[in-house]
Amino acid sequence: MCLLAVLLAAWGSGLDALPARADDAAAPACSDLTIVFARGSDQKLATATGHQGMAQAYFDHVETRLTDYSTNEYELGTREYGGYRYRAVGISAILDLYRSYIVEAMASFIRRISSPLRKSPPSESSADLLEIYLQGASEYRNSVIEGMGEFIYYLNDRGTDCPDETFLVGGYSQGAQVIRGSLPLLDKGIRDRIAHVALFSDPTLHLPEGESPGSVANCRERTPGAVSPWRRGTVGCSTSNGILNLDGFRPLSIGPPVPYVPADIESRVGSWCEQTDGVCTGSVLDLALGIHFDVENRRFHVPIHGVYADSYFGEAASEAASRVVEATG
Repeated sequence: MCLLAVLLAAWGSGLDALPARADDAAAPACSDLTIVFARGSDQKLATATGHQGMAQAYFDHVETRLTDYSTNEYELGTREYGGYRYRAVGISAILDLYRSYIVEAMASFIRRISSPLRKSPPSESSADLLEIYLQGASEYRNSVIEGMGEFIYYLNDRGTDCPDETFLVGGYSQGAQVIRGSLPLLDKGIRDRIAHVALFSDPTLHLPEGESPGSVANCRERTPGAVSPWRRGTVGCSTSNGILNLDGFRPLSIGPPVPYVPADIESRVGSWCEQTDGVCTGSVLDLALGIHFDVENRRFHVPIHGVYADSYFGEAASEAASRVVEATG
């Protein structure tokens, strides 16, 4: 755990160093499996229905495939662990702020391109936009760090209290980023007990096969060893990085994109990405074309980004169940 404290300090998170152990609370009895899920940005805890209840949907998919095993469910953000509690802060609030300033931003842009030879200080509206971006990036980044702290503490505590339990882990969108970023920071003994990791639309997805024409061609031909073992879904071979790995979004990113996951667990990780979901494909065009405005809720959203519970949870749960049987059989 010293490593996590050092990294948090290096990132300048402003959060206190991790205390020795999570807060005292009555823990559920030990079981065969503990299933942990991390929700995405703006989502509520799993008391709601539809996509807001992704955690419960994932728990249900897994448990119906493992009826002979007793299970313990935990969704990140349910309570505080080690001084951390995952908020899943929403990006939609940042988009709303941008929408408020869109007229000023467009006017500033037009002035700049219409007078390319005239040197002038940045407009006040441009400064406002930069400040909004940095504030939003900081809030999102802190939310991810809080989720990582809670996840690491929870799994360490559970692993100590229940030494015979096997772990299954899942995360969606920001939650996938939280889980992926935590894996290198877990003690190897805890990581070895994770039978399966399911990531859905990870904004920090990394697929090395998308980085050069030759590797893309090998991927398309499905040359043995040419694709990442965690590649899942319909994502194209030309995709290399999720949206938060792009240079322009660097303030929002956390953790190195390479290696994507530790080598000792990569065969137990699946990272699902839909082909036109700009969040995980890293395509700004996909993201721009996919954004819709919900008039009723006055929120921007990306419909394709929400298909995972319907399309891939069953597939991921079947994969997880196979891993559990393999690990415990």
